[in-house]
Amino acid sequence: MGRHLLKIGATCAMGAPAGSPFPILTDDYFATADWLAKHGFDSMEVHIRKPDMVDGPRLAEHCAGIGMEISSIGTGMAYGMEGLSITSADAAVRRAAVQRLKGQLDLGAVLKCPVIIGSIRGTIEKGRTFAQTDALMVESMKELADYAEQTGTELVIEVIDRFETNYLNTTDEMLDLIERVGSDAVKVHLDTYHMNIEEQDWKKPILRCGKRLGHVHVADNSRNYPGWGLVDFRQVISALLEIGYDRSMTLECYPIPDGQTAALRGLRHLSAVMEAYQGA
Repeated sequence: MGRHLLKIGATCAMGAPAGSPFPILTDDYFATADWLAKHGFDSMEVHIRKPDMVDGPRLAEHCAGIGMEISSIGTGMAYGMEGLSITSADAAVRRAAVQRLKGQLDLGAVLKCPVIIGSIRGTIEKGRTFAQTDALMVESMKELADYAEQTGTELVIEVIDRFETNYLNTTDEMLDLIERVGSDAVKVHLDTYHMNIEEQDWKKPILRCGKRLGHVHVADNSRNYPGWGLVDFRQVISALLEIGYDRSMTLECYPIPDGQTAALRGLRHLSAVMEAYQGA
């Protein structure tokens, strides 16, 4: 379980544009892994646009040597910077997005972590219907799920709020989609920032996911570091423990006042909540 009641990690991004909600911006994942380990983190999320931007085998070996788990691979920059989407009405764009994610799954097999499908799922484009978008999503996800099963990896699809996408905004919608994809290699990815906007309760969505919960991002309601605002992380942690969640709670928040400070303050707050929970 690592050094905390639940593993605590941080999202680390390479090549991200200014204003992105990543606490750690880096051009050296090896030095970043060392910094995270030194300061008491259990895991690291690597957010990269293309999988060949990192030496996977070398990074896996380095992290294993310092006891740093890699929690996940973030893929959203391929959508934000290149427009790749697995539900695009343009078949060529859709094919490129699926191929990019297959490359990320190959990297996931090396790093022994799931691949996130967040914004790369796209939106319901102007002039398109929910049914059209949803059909393309299921088609793309079935192909990717087959590839994940072949490579022994996983995909986690993030539930994202209405202000960032008009498709798959709630836990129930995501569970319905995953049921239709029909693969154990596809799981739900929750984020407390998005939950704060779309859900009515901190615990129920987590409990509904159960073993289908594959990854968790944590930020406060303002998308700043945990402890800044109103999110009740005690309830979140309680629900995660109730379902036997043994993966990472990964900080994905704005680098305010700066990235390292935000990460350390978030780590301190989550650690304190966990310690209080244990002592209760």
